[in-house]
Amino acid sequence: MTKLLRVVALAGLTAPGLVSCSMIHKDIAWPEDMTGKNLVGVSSGWAFAEATVSLENGEGGLATPPNDVGKSKTDLEPVFGMGIKYFRYMTNNFLLGAILEHRIFDPESTRPLSADVDLDDFGTTHLIVEARYQLDPIDEANRLRPFAGVQLGFVPEVKADGVARYGANPFSGPVTEEISLEGTEFFTLGFVAGASYLIQEGLTADFGAFYEYSLNPTKDQLVLDPYPGVPGFEEPSTYDGELFESGIYLTFGLTWAF
Repeated sequence: MTKLLRVVALAGLTAPGLVSCSMIHKDIAWPEDMTGKNLVGVSSGWAFAEATVSLENGEGGLATPPNDVGKSKTDLEPVFGMGIKYFRYMTNNFLLGAILEHRIFDPESTRPLSADVDLDDFGTTHLIVEARYQLDPIDEANRLRPFAGVQLGFVPEVKADGVARYGANPFSGPVTEEISLEGTEFFTLGFVAGASYLIQEGLTADFGAFYEYSLNPTKDQLVLDPYPGVPGFEEPSTYDGELFESGIYLTFGLTWAF
């Protein structure tokens, strides 16, 4: 909650600056035709994201039924996010572009099996291509242009460290084990809507939201070895793990046209 309040405060401090710019530059409007123009921009925002964790094909002492499979969801609290983008107007209303984003999340503890899994903050890099349709200005001042688009994203890897916490049992007290995950690449699909407001000639403030979900899971083999040397647990237990991400993202930023 404190992180969210900081974001809201930052937006509150930024907004007056944008408004003052628009008041100073009163006699400006979107060009009649943006065909051939290029856009570069930066953005940040907030996320309401979650991950579904599935473990199956368990082998080893920990994986005796019913602990050979498991599934749970966890919220991904946003820590930081930043994006840079490039778009080109193919026509006055149709744009194609690419976005590079880096997102850092703090996942809540989850329990897909009989142990609590608590991952540290982890980051993902997203390579996104977007096709966007932008309406003509809808306000009398010819400054506000809504848009909608579809995004296809690629995430090359997911790396995360953390701990698994096991409760007490007949041959051991509570145990904490360090774990490390290196997930495979995955693709995402997103749907975006927002608006660009002209605040200076060639400069817009952009606000939007998009829903994104994984088209395929990131995968890794989870290795657990909390009781080395205990009869029945001489070898580590393994699980095939999958993780699906999804969420709603709110964004704001600045874009320059040239």
